[in-house]
Amino acid sequence: MSKPHGLSGTKIYHVREGMLSRCNNPNASEYKYYGGRGIKVCKAWHDPIKFNEWATASGYKEGLVIDRINNNGNYEPNNCRWTTTKVNANNTSKNRRLTLSGETHTVSEWSNILKIHFNRIHTRLNRGWTTKRALTTPLRKYTKKGGNH
Repeated sequence: MSKPHGLSGTKIYHVREGMLSRCNNPNASEYKYYGGRGIKVCKAWHDPIKFNEWATASGYKEGLVIDRINNNGNYEPNNCRWTTTKVNANNTSKNRRLTLSGETHTVSEWSNILKIHFNRIHTRLNRGWTTKRALTTPLRKYTKKGGNH
């Protein structure tokens, strides 16, 4: 018989439940990216009280999400942090990472750095362009045909 913990209505509890579902439930929509890749939740965090203690001691605030620092590592205290959705989205195995002049960023990050729409970068790469060409080719300036308007 489990002890009542009084956490079931909290955001931290829902974060933990989602994490456990992604890693342990083959019917969960995101399972293939987590449990299907061998990602596990440490034993201690199966206990909602232990997870809550770690979360509050590790800087949890409303609006932050849990992020695995090593995207191929497990959910465990030394591999997790609380961060923004944007930082978390750039730390996913689904991202395409590009290296130019020794600097590695996701396509989204390069898009922000270079002010080139990320769809344009993806299109260039999908057409077989090299990373260097995709990231350094200037955008074309289009002019209207037929005189001054």
